[in-house]
Amino acid sequence: MSLPLPDPLPLSPPRSRAGRRARLGVIAAVLALLAGLFTAADRADAAETLLSQGKPATASSVESSSYAASYAVDGDTTSTRWASAEGHDPEWIAVDLGRTYSISRVKLSWEAAYAAAYQVQTSADGANWTTIHTTTQGDGGVDDRTGLSGSGRYVRVLGTARGTSYGYSLYEVQVYGDAGASPSPSPSVTPTGGAVDYQAEDATLSQASTATNHTGYTGTGFVDYAAVTGGYVEWTVAAGAGGTATLSFRYANGTTADRPLDIAVNGAVVARPAFPSTGSWNTWATVNVVAALPAGSVKVRATAANTVDGPNLDKLTVTPGGTASPSPSPSASPSPGAGAFTVVAAGDIAAQCTASSGSCAHPKTAAQVQAINPEFVVTMGDNQYDDGTINDYRKYYDTTWGKFKDRTRPTAGNHESYDPAGFEAGYKSYFGAIAFPNGRSWYSFDRGNWHFIALDSNIFDQTAQINWLKADLAATTKGCVAAYWHHPLFSSGEHGNDPVSRPVWQILYDAGADLVLNGHDHHYERFGPQNPAGKADPNGLVELLGGMGGADPYKIENVQPNSQFRLSGTYGVVKLTFTDSTFSWQLVGTDGKVKDTSPTYACH
Repeated sequence: MSLPLPDPLPLSPPRSRAGRRARLGVIAAVLALLAGLFTAADRADAAETLLSQGKPATASSVESSSYAASYAVDGDTTSTRWASAEGHDPEWIAVDLGRTYSISRVKLSWEAAYAAAYQVQTSADGANWTTIHTTTQGDGGVDDRTGLSGSGRYVRVLGTARGTSYGYSLYEVQVYGDAGASPSPSPSVTPTGGAVDYQAEDATLSQASTATNHTGYTGTGFVDYAAVTGGYVEWTVAAGAGGTATLSFRYANGTTADRPLDIAVNGAVVARPAFPSTGSWNTWATVNVVAALPAGSVKVRATAANTVDGPNLDKLTVTPGGTASPSPSPSASPSPGAGAFTVVAAGDIAAQCTASSGSCAHPKTAAQVQAINPEFVVTMGDNQYDDGTINDYRKYYDTTWGKFKDRTRPTAGNHESYDPAGFEAGYKSYFGAIAFPNGRSWYSFDRGNWHFIALDSNIFDQTAQINWLKADLAATTKGCVAAYWHHPLFSSGEHGNDPVSRPVWQILYDAGADLVLNGHDHHYERFGPQNPAGKADPNGLVELLGGMGGADPYKIENVQPNSQFRLSGTYGVVKLTFTDSTFSWQLVGTDGKVKDTSPTYACH
């Protein structure tokens, strides 16, 4: 910063003392002005603080759970990111700063899917927005918008025009402002009548059931979690106006030291509080979690976070605002990679039939996907019969499994290769960048400590895919690896073992991968750990064959040496549970009953 100084004084005879005082006064005033300006600038710079990192974030949509809104405020500006659903405008991501701040700067680090036009907005209540910056000339990269003038508790980036054919994706949203400003009162949730009770037995349950064999509960019963990781109770809460609320979970835990739960709001985990012993199953206590709830209908989910199961839950009470009770207090929110998550998998899915036919199976398997409500869905090829044409995808697959398209991570099968319009033409047209994120039919992605690899076994003879696989495995830093494709190396069904997959198995085995998922044969089968030669090996890969998504079943014909369990003639889906160091699964039939449960395996 520089300001013009007065012209140099001309050489002249000495002036009177009063004249010198006057000129010195002018110079002093200028110097004082300069000092004030520099001091003010220093104060402004010093007051600008990063406010958004680690704060709750929500979005209008997500491409999948691997690209949740929380990843845009985790401090990682090059790896993790938020990505919206593809091909849709407008989309937004919003950050709850916890209280009202003066906002002076917003820095956006775009992934390749950037916004050509967007607005930066602020809000006091998460419902009414004021635009503080607008551009229609976005070109991606890093946008550092300084000199902003606004205030609010919530800051939103609203994309109004995509710069690519995909969606919107941000590595990081960084909001800066004056952290020293006096806080404004934060709005709180205002459910009708103040605190509102939601009974657990009236909620949506997964791997849990209503029980009445203990006393002291309210309502008509309580919820007893099954002894598996990933069971949950989910309430739909009417939040009214958005803001903070205290979520009070009434529970009993007998003498067990702790059965933690992951508490999520609209799919984003906000806390993992401890649920300590209550001394008796007939003695009830309360754990409180304070969370920001957006206005309107909100999903609050409590998921069992370890392999013991969850506590008995009686009810959820939602109270406007508030502070968590001092005992027991919730622990800090886990990092994005911590905790368990659930995936549903199946192959050989949509026959050319609809729900109007009672024998049509894919509407029934889709209903189980919906009931399980996984973080994402994996398909192991032959998604659409008979030839995977775009018309058949739209007529059959899209009406059932298409409900989960935005969180599906598919692979192609041989029936996708039969399309008269061209090799995998309908598959590519239907899934688009979901299945071809880098312009290829193979890709990888991460969730927690897991690295997932989707491969195209129709073209295992192409060196480009094999070379990519080797490089991808060499680059990952994750501790656990799962890969999936269509043609199984080992199968006891009608197709039998397919040697086309052996070179890929060898690469995965050499890299210490853990799990392989396949389809092709229309039955369910699980194998013990084995090496590519089919020999039992504790350091080998575990294979799961899940070709019972809806196509006509095949017979078991030649049982393979390491096959541990087989089932034919039963339609269903596989519910996989992953933690940072283990994996296990259950086969869930179209009647909702568990048909098989795997061992729990540790990652290599």
